[in-house]
Amino acid sequence: MEKNLEEFDKILVKENDVLDSLIEKHSQMKKAVMDKNWESLTEVVGKINGLYEVFQEIDTEREVLQDIIGAKALKPFNERINVLRSKLLRCKVENQALNKYVNITREFLQSVIENALPQSASVVYSKEGKIIQPQPQSVVLNMSF
Repeated sequence: MEKNLEEFDKILVKENDVLDSLIEKHSQMKKAVMDKNWESLTEVVGKINGLYEVFQEIDTEREVLQDIIGAKALKPFNERINVLRSKLLRCKVENQALNKYVNITREFLQSVIENALPQSASVVYSKEGKIIQPQPQSVVLNMSF
């Protein structure tokens, strides 16, 4: 039983370290989005995905060990588990906020593009009678002001 408790303690330390790294990467991701640094964003998102995979593996180990040990023996760890939950919740909130920002930005850009380049709403058929999706018009933007 003592060995299981030690292993559980090590798992909590690992989860805490991974969550600290995730929180750091989330702040880097937010900065990359606000600075519109897409290369940095792509790199950070890749690192975040890797950290989430690592966290899921560790968390699976923790759940299995937690079931073996039992709730009564884990009472000394309750405070640390609550800290981990709060860090995980913080990551979730960061993800939701970024997702909302991306969706709002995408909808805005879509509306601008639709107003600037209205596409034909009529259905176009090929010689074989199949529906052909209307293709967007080519656009060249002169960004030099």
